[in-house]
Amino acid sequence: MDSLEATDLILLGDWRPLHSEAVLLARQRGIRVWVFEEGYLRPNNLTLEEGGVNAASPLPRDAKGVRALAARLAHMRPETSSKADNPMWLRVLMTAWNHVGNVLLWPLFHRYRTHRPCCIGRELIGWLPHWLMRKRRHADSQHVLRHFYRQKLPYYFMPLQLDSDSQIRRYSPFSGILESLAVVITDFAVHAPEDSFLLIKNHPLDNGLLNYRRYVRSLGAATGCSDRLHFLEGVSTTRLINRCQGVVLCNSTVGLSALQAGKAVYCLGDAVYAMPGLASSGRDMPLSRFWSELPAPDAALLEDFLHVLRVAALIPGNFYSCSGIDDAIAAALRRMDA
Repeated sequence: MDSLEATDLILLGDWRPLHSEAVLLARQRGIRVWVFEEGYLRPNNLTLEEGGVNAASPLPRDAKGVRALAARLAHMRPETSSKADNPMWLRVLMTAWNHVGNVLLWPLFHRYRTHRPCCIGRELIGWLPHWLMRKRRHADSQHVLRHFYRQKLPYYFMPLQLDSDSQIRRYSPFSGILESLAVVITDFAVHAPEDSFLLIKNHPLDNGLLNYRRYVRSLGAATGCSDRLHFLEGVSTTRLINRCQGVVLCNSTVGLSALQAGKAVYCLGDAVYAMPGLASSGRDMPLSRFWSELPAPDAALLEDFLHVLRVAALIPGNFYSCSGIDDAIAAALRRMDA
């Protein structure tokens, strides 16, 4: 760093082992640290913050701080969201291409170690059967959701994150998704209204190594609420949010979508939006109270928070398409005053 006379360090994520060491060295030398991540508000936006993202974000974590920062940034207009196409198939293709590169280039980089808990060979063991059976699972899930819409049954929504996600492993009290499911289902069985249901949606990029459906069924039977649990895949997150009573999650960005829809949200982990007035968390109420109290977000505070996000944390673009990358580079240079 010293020989290069570096002024800025730019990273994708700030928690990977080599990244965290580089951040410490950069801060020791007074070098600015910028961190990219998938956007807090999706699609068509990326996160770019100075200092860190997610739990390491410099954004204020209370209503007073949010309102004060929103007032200081009131004169600034957010960047316009990118118009670049960013379909799921392109993200899957780029991920697959990355793994192909890892395999083909291994002789040149044989000391490389992935930050992910599993190597690609093991993930493929889960991916292939998971992918082959996806149409049947998706059709069954669509049928369940249509039934809830027609009957207007009361339900809560729990979106799952990836088990390998740093948001789970570093910024939540859990070592993985199974632990979070256990906490939510056991609490739901005891404290949620008896006529309500819990709809659990799998992450679209889950590798299938963990059989969540079987786990939910088994835990439901053990807690006496199996007939009130439904495990879904391939259905619209927006439709699930629209009719739900409230959303329970670790720290997924789905929470922001739910808040924008006016829904009560409970965060089990650390999230930039977990604060009184927006999303509830263990700091202000136990999960057992959330099922019945369902505190709605403060509309004015949410508006201020979204303005702060768009001005101070988000830039237009994506990581996968050429036009999305171009948008992100241009916006990043403006953000960093280049």
